[in-house]
Amino acid sequence: MRTVWILAATALLATAVQAATVKADRGIIVLNGKAITSGGHDSDPVLSPDGKRVVFLRKVGAPLSDCWANLAEADNVELWAANADGTGARRLLRIKPDNDMKKTICGFQNAQFSSDGHLLYFETPAWTTSGAVHVYDFRAGKEHFVVDSNGMQVLSKCSEPDYRDKLIVTRHEYFVFGGSYDWPWLISPEGKNLGLVGGENVDMKEIIREACG
Repeated sequence: MRTVWILAATALLATAVQAATVKADRGIIVLNGKAITSGGHDSDPVLSPDGKRVVFLRKVGAPLSDCWANLAEADNVELWAANADGTGARRLLRIKPDNDMKKTICGFQNAQFSSDGHLLYFETPAWTTSGAVHVYDFRAGKEHFVVDSNGMQVLSKCSEPDYRDKLIVTRHEYFVFGGSYDWPWLISPEGKNLGLVGGENVDMKEIIREACG
């Protein structure tokens, strides 16, 4: 009986989280109709899978022109997190130029949680032909480079255990006898290349649907 109750409670929680809505309204993060930040400088909120945490971007100054050699201008933003009720707001990361592109952070695009909410992946400009995926670990309080990428999808909702929380990334690669291609690859959370997912003009939504159900 207890097992049935736990399963029912889990299903109800999943439904409630699914129904939750988070957005930015005039620079304020609003969760389920309630403002959880103030100041008017926040954007791009993402809700964690359990609905307990929101990550967002906070603009902190004038645009940057020297973060990345091939980027004319970058927003001067920081990555922040707050509890769903607005408490515990704190900065996670800031823009960080570096001579090593694997250590450079010039933005926080396409942020996506792992299924357990402990990891947050995001993309940032990096090399001339490719951006980079980094991950922030909430348990360790640290971030690190994962893989070069020109597009990322975290398989956090995959029903197939072998693929859940793996990443599909579009990588810029080169043919042996000249020329290049940008095809999708399956990548482990640690950044290990697990193989090609498809080729040119592949329908990623269809591939994910077939693999993950």
